[in-house]
Amino acid sequence: MCCSHGVIPRSDPRFSFLPAITPTRSYTHDPFLHLHVSARTRTRFRPLRARAAVNDRSVAAPPQEVEALSFYDLLGISETGTLLEIKHAYKQLARKYHPDVSPPGRVDEYTQRFIRVQEAYETLSDPGRRAMYDRDMARGLHLAFSARKAIPER
Repeated sequence: MCCSHGVIPRSDPRFSFLPAITPTRSYTHDPFLHLHVSARTRTRFRPLRARAAVNDRSVAAPPQEVEALSFYDLLGISETGTLLEIKHAYKQLARKYHPDVSPPGRVDEYTQRFIRVQEAYETLSDPGRRAMYDRDMARGLHLAFSARKAIPER
C-alpha cells in the first residue's frame, strides 16, 4: 500500500474511479519552507518585563501588610506600567492565588489575596478608574479607594 502526504492509496478499490496522479516533484523537505516571510513578520519582540510580585514583598508579607500595599506594588509593576504589563502581572498572580489552587491550610489567605489582585487589575486596567486611583494616591487616600466600590453610583 503506497501512501504519502495524505494521498489516498492507489491500490484501494473504493477509489479506482479517480485518475492516477503522479507527483511532479519530491517532497523530502518541509512544504512550508518556501513560505515568504516579510520583514514586518520577522520583527523580534523583547520579552515582557512585567514581573508580578512573585519575588516581591507582597508574597512574603502577612495579609495585613498586603492590604496596605498600593495596587501597583501588589501587582509588582511601576506606576507607569502599561496595560500589557498589568495584564501579564495579573495573570501570573491570579494563577498563583486562585482559591482552586491554594494549599489546604491557606484557603482563606489565598482567597483574600486573589480578591485584592482582582480589584487591583479591575482598577488599573480601566483608564478612568486608574486616573481616579492615581489622583487619590497622590492625596494619600489609596487605602480608602476600595471602599468607593461599595457605594452605588447615582
